[in-house]
Amino acid sequence: MVYIASPLCGDYNSNIKNAVEYCSLAGDQGVVPLAPHIIFSQWCNDTIPEQREKGLQLGLALLEKVDELWVMGTQYSQGMQGEVEFAYDHKIPTFYITHPHDPAYYPISADENRLLTSLDCTPESRQESYEGQFVVLRHEHLKPEYRTPRNQIWTVTHGPGCRPDYVHSDTIHLTHPVDGDRMVVGRGDVWGVPAPETMDCIRQAYPEFDAALQPAAEPEGELCR
Repeated sequence: MVYIASPLCGDYNSNIKNAVEYCSLAGDQGVVPLAPHIIFSQWCNDTIPEQREKGLQLGLALLEKVDELWVMGTQYSQGMQGEVEFAYDHKIPTFYITHPHDPAYYPISADENRLLTSLDCTPESRQESYEGQFVVLRHEHLKPEYRTPRNQIWTVTHGPGCRPDYVHSDTIHLTHPVDGDRMVVGRGDVWGVPAPETMDCIRQAYPEFDAALQPAAEPEGELCR
């Protein structure tokens, strides 16, 4: 079940129409979409403060029951900001859909494993240097057919954006630990450093990943000096 967060205030009719379209597109991707202002606006009038507050509370009660939060678009209303904060506090995976009218941006995994988000990263890791570390790539930088947790884990080799305080460029260079593929992205295109438990799950889900991360065996016999 997916909670669809999008604006309601402003152009009410257009915003309701957009929310209906988002739910339709999400449903076509195989999830159960739930947009609170489509549901609760049937009896909670957003222009009446008391009823708006009631609708917001009902929305948070619904959000607590879902598997993921999808934040649609790039303009966030006050209600949406509250939903994002609630999801963070309750450890609900949150995805940001910058182009909500295009289902190619929707966070649908190409296998049975849930895509990774900031919740799968070490807290505050975005303030660290990324050089030499694993990072979690945001899903929208992968083509839909390659959109899996396996393909979200990369190693940072170098780049000025490795440092969180470097202002002239945020470029970082990535190498995939299994395939050896290379990619150049911005620092903001990754969620952060995966938590140890996340890496354990990746190893269990993808045996080839586990093999690639095993330390090299020491050569037999006496080492040359």
